[in-house]
Amino acid sequence: MAEQQKDRKIAMIHDVGMQVSVELGRTDKFFKDILQMKPGSVLELNTRTGDRIDFLVNKRLVARGEVMVIDGKYALRITDIVGSLKQAVQEGLEDWS
Repeated sequence: MAEQQKDRKIAMIHDVGMQVSVELGRTDKFFKDILQMKPGSVLELNTRTGDRIDFLVNKRLVARGEVMVIDGKYALRITDIVGSLKQAVQEGLEDWS
């Protein structure tokens, strides 16, 4: 019964926007190095070509995939589901209310 009630609540908000982000990689830098960055600076990440990319909803990891280019724009092909998308959405709604 409680699960059906949650499903109805989620159905009511299908048009609510969620923060979706794709994390291409990470790196550690000293503060002084960040302050010296300017247009044209290159920031090397720990991700290599062909590595899996993280797909986050409301800052929660839900899937991994690979980068693609479609019509000149970057896209992510999801290859593995690693978290609960439904749970990420519900947590996002709790933060929002």
